[in-house]
Amino acid sequence: MPNTQQLNDLTTQVRRDILRMVHAVNSGHPGGSLGCTEFMVALYQNIMNRKPGFDMDGMG
Repeated sequence: MPNTQQLNDLTTQVRRDILRMVHAVNSGHPGGSLGCTEFMVALYQNIMNRKPGFDMDGMG
């Protein structure tokens, strides 16, 4: 389980990625995505029962 600093670092990276994606398409409003970043990182890293090695490569 990640510690608080690791979660903060991941949250910062996710926010950067959101801004990069919105800027790349010159469209959209990042407010909602940026506002719920902490919740999504906490859910994905600590609460959800997920397979750590899962990826979408080769998935049709």
